[in-house]
Amino acid sequence: MKEKQKENIEVRKGTNGFLHEFSLTAVILALAVSLSMLFEHFAPIKAFGQLEITYSEGMVLTVDKSALLNALVPAFVTPLFTLLLLSFFHPSGLKPNIGAKGKNILPLSILSLFGILAYVVLTIVLSGFGLAPLFTSLITSALVNVYIFLLYKLYFEERTYSNFLFWEIFRFAIVGLVAAVFDFLMCYLIQFVAFSGGTAWYVTLVSTACGFLVGVLINYLMSTYMVYKNAKTNTSKTVKGMVLFFVLSLIGLLLGMGIQYLLYDYLFLKVHVLFLSYPVDFVIRTLIVMVFNYVTRKLFVYR
Repeated sequence: MKEKQKENIEVRKGTNGFLHEFSLTAVILALAVSLSMLFEHFAPIKAFGQLEITYSEGMVLTVDKSALLNALVPAFVTPLFTLLLLSFFHPSGLKPNIGAKGKNILPLSILSLFGILAYVVLTIVLSGFGLAPLFTSLITSALVNVYIFLLYKLYFEERTYSNFLFWEIFRFAIVGLVAAVFDFLMCYLIQFVAFSGGTAWYVTLVSTACGFLVGVLINYLMSTYMVYKNAKTNTSKTVKGMVLFFVLSLIGLLLGMGIQYLLYDYLFLKVHVLFLSYPVDFVIRTLIVMVFNYVTRKLFVYR
């Protein structure tokens, strides 16, 4: 990428340039959302039966199989449509940079898969709570396509090298998202499959610890080679940095265990605060620990 383009990544070309980028991006995202809604409205897939998903002790989410199948096509098509439009019109004025030998395509493609997964999961959750299909499609598609747009800017406009706070936090959030997905899957499998939803005191500790081990490995690799590419020191790649990363993550784990025990084992199971179901508790725990991890890693590992 030329030096002038690099400068323009962080410095906008004035109000007119910003308005042009904003308006063209808004049109592209609106087209992608409309396409998603058209798929569900004009080409519905019919399926018989319902899918039941246990998400907390004694709580089951019932999902219409038709809603799940109808989410799959737009989940794959609309993100691709958004990326193609952005690459063709490039609202910011910067041509997409796929990197040497297309090195930026692979991470963008992998992270886009998480957007597709989010599309399906959000559809399941929203339709399971009785929202109308078109309204569900509108919310889900809008959120996922904004995510795809930010991924486009992150990789095809190389914001992975930007030290701007927004892009650093966004990169950190993506890492947290990926790690959280694997963390949640591991926790869920142990809590509700291996222990069959057992409520013994040690179940939460074991499931949270196993999720942590998977999540911390993914988090370290992605934080070191994606979030903090422009860190001024190489502390993270030394034995000291690895140990420090693990210790800080372990403190985050203990913090997460305490929060999970308080919210799920005590408030939900014993006090019966029904709002604090397992997924809600997981989100609250993850957000708090994510803030802790970002601040401590920024201060001590990736200075």
